[in-house]
Amino acid sequence: MKKIFFVPLLFLTTLAFSYTFFSCEKSSEIVTNTVIETDTLYITQQDTAFIIVTDTLTLTTFLQDTATTFLLVRHAETDGMGSNPNLSAAGQARAEELRRVLANVPLDAVFSTNFNRTMQTAQPTAEDKSLAITAYDPFNLSPFVEATLAGYHAGAVLVVGHSNTTPSLLNVLVGANTYSNLPETEYDNLFVVTVFEKGRAEVVHLKYGR
Repeated sequence: MKKIFFVPLLFLTTLAFSYTFFSCEKSSEIVTNTVIETDTLYITQQDTAFIIVTDTLTLTTFLQDTATTFLLVRHAETDGMGSNPNLSAAGQARAEELRRVLANVPLDAVFSTNFNRTMQTAQPTAEDKSLAITAYDPFNLSPFVEATLAGYHAGAVLVVGHSNTTPSLLNVLVGANTYSNLPETEYDNLFVVTVFEKGRAEVVHLKYGR
């Protein structure tokens, strides 16, 4: 049975968001906390399930020294041209917004599937961090996760995928078949996954951009 806890914080403004813990050793728990408005952090509410990231200081609060952080996004909007489309103007703007949102996050690597739309989504962030984009196989995720955990222990990595492969990667990270395909119309999901070991992770589901 899922347990829900409510933890009040006394600040200027409180907004709800969900913080989910998954483990291969126990059933999932959902802890609902409050988000605050301060001089350095401002988060606006979309609904009770998500928060919208509007400040680059937000994501650094989720980084931990004892775990590897995976930041997962689907590619941004495309122009729909051909089998390997490029980003549309809206998609290019979202890729730039992703770069801004991750500006204060100390990334160690940027991974993308080998398609124009994912590479172009990752490119602004990779350039901002002076990192090369490394291609990964979205249909062979278990070895990818193991290699990333070994190579970037206590680090942070960005992984750009697709509406079907991003949930598959989440399932590998949390060790449970929890996530299904993302809606084809949604491009604004950002999953912050703190991985202690393969199959034991904490997931924070955010929204970014407009």
